[in-house]
Amino acid sequence: MNQINKSNNEHMDQFSARRREVRSVLKFKLFALQFLLIAAVVVVMGWSELSRWRNLSESYINKKGMTLVKTIEPHTLNYIETDNIAGLERLARSLTSRDIPDNDVLSVQILNSQMQKLAESSPEVSGAGDGFINLPATVVVANPIIDPETRTQAGLLRMVFSNRIFEIQSRKVIEDSLLYLLLGAIFSGLLTWYLARIIHRPVMLLADAARRISEGDLEALVENQSDDEIGVLVDSFNTMTRSINVHLSDLREKNLILEKKNFELTTLQHIGRTLSSILEQEHLFESIVDNLINILSGVKRCSLMLVDENREEFIIKVAKGLEPELIPENRRVAIDRSIGAKVFHTGESVLINDLDEKEKSVQLDEAIVRRSSICVPIKHSGKVTGILSVSNRISGTPFNEADLRLVEGVAREASIAIKNSRMWQDLKRKVLELNTLHEVGKTLGMVLDINKLLEMVLDLTAKVLGGVKTSSVILYDEETHSLQVMLYKGSKKLNELQPIKVGEGIAGKVFEKGEPIIINDIKSSGSTDSEGGKSSICVPLRVKDKMLGVLSVSDKTTGEAFDKSDLEMLVTLASQISVTLHNAQLYEDLEASYLSAVRALANSIDAKDPYTRGHSERVARYSMEIAKVMGFGAEDVKTIHVGALLHDIGKISISESIINKDSKLTDNEYETMKTHPSRGASIIEPAKFLREKVPLIKYHHERFDGKGYPDGLKGQEIPLLARIICVADSYDAMTSKRAYRDTMPREEARKELIRCSGSQFDPKVVNAFLEVLEDESKIDAIEKLGK
Repeated sequence: MNQINKSNNEHMDQFSARRREVRSVLKFKLFALQFLLIAAVVVVMGWSELSRWRNLSESYINKKGMTLVKTIEPHTLNYIETDNIAGLERLARSLTSRDIPDNDVLSVQILNSQMQKLAESSPEVSGAGDGFINLPATVVVANPIIDPETRTQAGLLRMVFSNRIFEIQSRKVIEDSLLYLLLGAIFSGLLTWYLARIIHRPVMLLADAARRISEGDLEALVENQSDDEIGVLVDSFNTMTRSINVHLSDLREKNLILEKKNFELTTLQHIGRTLSSILEQEHLFESIVDNLINILSGVKRCSLMLVDENREEFIIKVAKGLEPELIPENRRVAIDRSIGAKVFHTGESVLINDLDEKEKSVQLDEAIVRRSSICVPIKHSGKVTGILSVSNRISGTPFNEADLRLVEGVAREASIAIKNSRMWQDLKRKVLELNTLHEVGKTLGMVLDINKLLEMVLDLTAKVLGGVKTSSVILYDEETHSLQVMLYKGSKKLNELQPIKVGEGIAGKVFEKGEPIIINDIKSSGSTDSEGGKSSICVPLRVKDKMLGVLSVSDKTTGEAFDKSDLEMLVTLASQISVTLHNAQLYEDLEASYLSAVRALANSIDAKDPYTRGHSERVARYSMEIAKVMGFGAEDVKTIHVGALLHDIGKISISESIINKDSKLTDNEYETMKTHPSRGASIIEPAKFLREKVPLIKYHHERFDGKGYPDGLKGQEIPLLARIICVADSYDAMTSKRAYRDTMPREEARKELIRCSGSQFDPKVVNAFLEVLEDESKIDAIEKLGK
């Protein structure tokens, strides 16, 4: 603002200086123009007079010269013919004699026919003594001398006459012209003063008024003091000023309205662009409220509620300025006789101003407190889907119709943005559902562990439905003929949940009928096994005609009710889960049978040597514990379990006399015994499902230093699982009774492991086994196997 005032002051100073400059220049121009016109007239008249006198004087001199020539021509001709030079000179001197009064012949030359000078007289003539002016003062006259008899030219008489008459008259003309110029200058000055008085002053007044108008003073008028053309100009200027004042006032008012409209449109356009770029609903709702607060320059309360027609409730999405204790925990309020209810039912906006009764507003019966508020509907396809409400500006000023239009505009933009957001959310949800189903199809097919499978089922279910408060997998137990909750996520503990009888409660009815069910407002459904939620879905888990159990979820974390889309999605998910769950149960049964067969095979090996009964089972358990300490996954633990059980299967083909010999083996017998790893590998290799266990069986007697058998592998060349079985096998051999020796104490066996670490055994495996040995209760349990 200071910069603007400084600029205006500078502009006014420049205008004042220019005004003074214009005032001086205009007068000078008027004076100069008039003086130049007068001077031009005087110069033209003087020049004309000088030309007239010049012509008159020259004509006079020419005539006088002709007369003089005619007079002296006979004497001159005689002197020329007689060659009387002296006579010619006397004649010439007589013509220029100063004794003759007013003699104006200044110089005489007499020439013969050959233009040779015969005589000349040029007496000196004194110049004008006054020094007034020097103009051409001579006229040269050259007349031929003609012989009358021969009519030929006998000579030439050249005379120079003084033009004194012209000189005298030219002086007079110049003096008169200077006098006229002086009088013209005086006249021009007087005329300039007069013109400045009748023209310059009104013009400068008009200029000053125009300046004031340009600076915003629309009341700037010029006083009219004449009724001539200047007065007409002043009246026209004043009329123009009044008209401009009227039009500018009207223009200002319209411009103010236009600026308000432009502000509204620009603001709404900006809000529209902002909201259209937000697709996440929670962020969108916050942005709608924040933008509304900003355009209204701050309010004490602002809220956004969506309509749940099924429950006849408003869902409070955003409530700023409202005390937290006034907001219900579930953020839902009934649609009753509140202002929002009236807006919802009528679809019309409401402006309440109890602060000023003169304000144009819609007064409601419910308005019993002093307030200023606006409540507008958010509509979609003519249907009210939400409510936008603001109350009391921070400044204390009441809301007006312009504010109402702004809030209605925001509500329109909000409706479009919410619609787009919901469409995007639905699309995102469909993509998520399809992607989840795809991932479920891939993932569930690879999971055969029932416990992991059930965990995954609940996680995927919650993910598909966007988060739920309670979820459970309930399976049918054929032994008890009841439904058992196998996995539960919610507010209760799993051990607190009782078995459910078939046909009782929601889960029992769904299992009995084999049909899914969706319930909103469980409290009113008469169910006894609900947790007091308000929305629930329960779907059967079934493979063909066999019922496996049910999958149940309750209450979305968003507070929204389940819909048909949720039910369809859960039914589709349940069909995939059922197949996978059935396969997992079959696999679990198959795996149990498989392990039973492997154990039976291992027991048959141990049966050949009564001293090694339970050896394979113990080695398997030791190996599994080492693998767990070393961080192996479940699949690797299973692999080492089976490989360890079968590590000595090659001994089946070795004679019992060698295996059960109670004395030291001969070299040949020892070499035969050393073949059992290769024999075992040969036995197992044809079985495809056991092929991955072959390296564990073949290399479990390789040494870390490369001195083992059958191939003398060294260090990392030996499969890691085989190195683990090697340590476990050696430890159990040391701590078990043999035909040729008694048992070794644990501590000595431990020291032996440490002593052979780096030579016979992998140090990392030894360190892991030492950690296992620290749990004595676990070691006690393992040592009792087979005994």
